[in-house]
Amino acid sequence: MSGRILRFVGLAGTAALLAFASAPVQAQFTPGFQLGGDKEVSPEERERNQANERAAREAQKKIVAPKASNDPWADVRTSEPPAKSAKPKAVAR
Repeated sequence: MSGRILRFVGLAGTAALLAFASAPVQAQFTPGFQLGGDKEVSPEERERNQANERAAREAQKKIVAPKASNDPWADVRTSEPPAKSAKPKAVAR
């Protein structure tokens, strides 16, 4: 009797493992949420979108690049890195 139960548990566990392993694969092939894939755009809406795109490009052109870095530790740091010693320190044994 216990051999039948163990065989059933083994088969059920294998089936569950296969089901969990195939769930991500199935999710890739099912049609899902598409962001406006089938939506038709009216000419007015298309013109409005183009105007928004032009305005965004113009606004990006107006952004001025910073001339100096904003580094509060610039005065504290030294310009050259510390020199390394030629010999490594001896390890006490």
